[in-house]
Order: sequence, then structure tokens, then C-alpha cells
Amino acid sequence: MVRDFLSAPSADGKAKKVAFIGYDGCRADALINVLDTPDEIGGDNSTSLFSGIAEVLKGEDAGIYYAYAGGEKGKDNEQHTSTAPGWAALTTGVWGAENGITDNGMPKKIEHKTFMLEAAEGAFGGVEYSTTFAASWLARFNENYMDEIEYLREHSASPVAKTELAGADAETVTQYLDAIAGSTDISMRHKYVKNDAELHEYLLACVQEGGELERDIIFGIYEGTDHNGHGTGFGNDNYKYIKGFRDEDAMAFELLQAIYSRPSYEQEDWLIIITTDHGGRQTWHGNQTYEERSTWVVCNKGIDAKYFGSGYDGYTENV
Repeated sequence: MVRDFLSAPSADGKAKKVAFIGYDGCRADALINVLDTPDEIGGDNSTSLFSGIAEVLKGEDAGIYYAYAGGEKGKDNEQHTSTAPGWAALTTGVWGAENGITDNGMPKKIEHKTFMLEAAEGAFGGVEYSTTFAASWLARFNENYMDEIEYLREHSASPVAKTELAGADAETVTQYLDAIAGSTDISMRHKYVKNDAELHEYLLACVQEGGELERDIIFGIYEGTDHNGHGTGFGNDNYKYIKGFRDEDAMAFELLQAIYSRPSYEQEDWLIIITTDHGGRQTWHGNQTYEERSTWVVCNKGIDAKYFGSGYDGYTENV
């Protein structure tokens, strides 16, 4: 869908922009916490006051859609309902059987580039977009996306000494990513951050018009739901899980307000997607239960029927 959006002719000559916002491990049933009271959520059990999801859904063409993680259950492309395969499927558009990541701890194949790298290389109508991939889980950079990091290093305008990324610590990864970002002639930046607060600060800088870190396409993953799910349990009966969801949803709301307040916003065409990589059951995920497979997508432009699945219900081997 992102690829089609970037490939299509620009409406009224507007500059195309993309904000792809992830809530890691956010079960579909958690959405009831914002859909019932979209204008004022929070209260005693949350520090969140406003909802990014509800804000997107105010749009005339916006929609919310049910989706699934884990590949097609019972088929060759079934994969773990885990973080790495979930986001790899979302960033490449194919399941792990093709992109190489069927479980955590696995590297993605360079043959299946993320849409951020493709956009930075001018794959969509020849326009070279500035892009970023930001996350606070170190494994994304020292395990999952090492191929794309090395690809950018190899295309550096000035030489950067090769560093062994596999298993590297946070300081080594950060220094390497910064060195590559400062030298590559492909305008994509990988950014490792320590936590959601740091991620949020970085993404806000990326949408500040005229700022040093401004990007045309941002991809960032908030971890509040997943962290709290592993700590005390996934689901609406868990106070900390819902607080994690509401907190990251409030940060997304603030990010959207920063986008809307850009001086050139009226001359820009934004595709905004908020989604998740998997659900969870008790304090874990990775298996094929409906609690772990259930995901969702919120989009400001709606999702055309041509993107809908057919002949498969997301859960069973036989339909």
C-alpha cells in the first residue's frame, strides 16, 4: 500500500509524505479503550489524554481494519507471531518464508528491501525520499536488518570502516549507524534509541519542517504495550498493559499534531498508518492462538478492497 501510494501521481502537485507508526504487541481488543471515548481517554489509570488512533479516524476517508500476524496458519508461510517476523512482513510486504525472518534472531534478506530503503533509492517514480527506521529494540540493528545497514555502508559517498554488527552492543551499533548516516549517498537513516521517550523525541524532530533531522518518510515503533504485556500480561484485564497502550497512543497523537502544524502541511499529501506486529497471550506470544494472531491497521486514507485477503480467515487451516 505504501509502495502504491508513493508510485501514484501526486494529487495537485503535493509533496508525498509517510508516517508509519507501530505499537509493538498491541492486541486488537485493546482498541476498545480508545474507540468508545475518542476525545478524552485516560483518567486514574493512564497518563494519556488524547488518542492518535482516534485522531486518525476523524478523517473522512479513514478506516480501521482487522488483520493477522503469523503468516497463513497451516501453510508453508506460517511464521512465529513474534516481533521480528511481524515487522519484517510489514516493512517488506512479504512473509518470512520470502524475506528470511520467520522468528526472532534472524536476518532479513537484502533481496526484499524495506519500503524505506526502496523509497530512498528512488524506486517510486524516480523521487528519492529521505527516510528513517527508528526503534528501541537493539536486535533490529544487530540481527534483523544488518543487510540493509551494510548495503548503505557499501553505498557511502565517503568510506566507513566495516563493523561486525552481529551481537554488537548498543554503543557500537549507535556509532556505526551514525557514521553510515553521515556518509551514505542514499538518504535513509537507521536510528537506535533507548526507550519510547527517546523514540518520540526523535520522531518529533523528524517531522519538524526545516529541521536538521527532517525526513519525508518516518517509520518508528513504540514498545509500551509489548513491554508491559511481557511484564504483567497482555489483555484488557491488565492495568499496566492498557496504560502502555494509552501512553504510546498519546505520543502518536502529539506526533500527528506536529505533522498537522507543519507550515507546508497544506501542500503535502500524507499517508498515515498506525498498526501492530502481533498480539499476545498471558505474558508471551509467538504461537498461533487468536490472541497472538489478532492485529489491526488504522489508516487515514482507508484501505482499498484490492488489499483485502480472500479465501483465508486469518486463523484456520481450512476455510
